[in-house]
Amino acid sequence: MKKRIVIACGAGLATSTLILSKVEELLKETGIDYSITQSQIYELDSYDGEVDLFVTSMKLDQTKYKTPIVVGTPFLIGINEEATKEKIIEILLK
Repeated sequence: MKKRIVIACGAGLATSTLILSKVEELLKETGIDYSITQSQIYELDSYDGEVDLFVTSMKLDQTKYKTPIVVGTPFLIGINEEATKEKIIEILLK
């Protein structure tokens, strides 16, 4: 089954594009079938409960969303990148 992911940042462009490339690389390596949508943070409510994962450029309050959230900034700065990858895979393989 195709996993649906929304990658969101403030403007839905530059930062989310960088995170998207890293997430796509990870999903291709692991063989997970996926569909990715880029979005702005303020649009996440319209996807909540309809997708499998949010990957965001900033920390959000998980209690406000049904959809699991992973902060994608480790893909930008290179710190804790492996732990972030593991968390994404764990959520998507549930």
